[in-house]
Amino acid sequence: MIKFTKMQGAGNDFILFEEGGLPPQDALARAVCDRRFGIGADGILIAGQNGQGRPIMQYYNSDGSRAAFCGNGLRCFARYARENGLVERDAFVVETAAGHRRVELHRDAADRIDRVTVEMGMPELRPYEIPVLLAGKQAVEVPLQLAGERVVLTCLRVGVPHAVLFADCPPDEHRMRQLGEAIGRHPAFPEGINLDFAVQEGPASLRIFTWERGAGHTLACGTGCCAVAEAARLSGRTDSKKLRIEAEGGTLWVERREDGLWLTGPARTICTGALSPEWVVGVHGTKNS
Repeated sequence: MIKFTKMQGAGNDFILFEEGGLPPQDALARAVCDRRFGIGADGILIAGQNGQGRPIMQYYNSDGSRAAFCGNGLRCFARYARENGLVERDAFVVETAAGHRRVELHRDAADRIDRVTVEMGMPELRPYEIPVLLAGKQAVEVPLQLAGERVVLTCLRVGVPHAVLFADCPPDEHRMRQLGEAIGRHPAFPEGINLDFAVQEGPASLRIFTWERGAGHTLACGTGCCAVAEAARLSGRTDSKKLRIEAEGGTLWVERREDGLWLTGPARTICTGALSPEWVVGVHGTKNS
């Protein structure tokens, strides 16, 4: 029997499994994340431990593609690890495909885990490391033709690649899909890229709308919040070290410390359960599994 826990961080939802006895993980992600024929989620998290007992997090998008990192996913993973005995403290280190990441759990007056702060690392600004095929030492405020429209983008990598587009007003669903799908096909982005629309609401406050490669429109994106915060600083829109980022699914905070970016926000458990054996057999038979 394969047990699961469904969690969400600011509306970015995940299905978490512990490693061992799972179907092929790309096929599992595609099947279980389907919002009609599966449970429904933006991606899956796989929890494991290394030889020294340190927790390891793997992340797969809903289309089955593997991503090196997920900020909202890491917050959910951190809460799960503490509440399910994978760690014994409220501050610990998690191994990810993007490197080791420190996490800090915060408790409310009733001693319940309320918020989680996670280390997001130093943003990568060199185009060839993001990767983007754009000229210059940094891809800051670069004009580009996208879906027949001239846009200005700031590109960087916060675990995964992001392109930030500052706008005067929130995009509608059609524009998000049109530009999000177009940027995924653009030759300047050989590995695809996440597209974040950012609307500045004050000197230390921004609103974000994200189209994720491999998942589409999501209600929140932790790495995207960090990308927007850093892009706002790089483009001279703010000099604040701590920014409030309003995602569609909730509020997150991005802090610029000497050792990089740190993200704080909620992590909630929605439900736990077990996949039916009949359904799991179907996953094993999924095409490309």
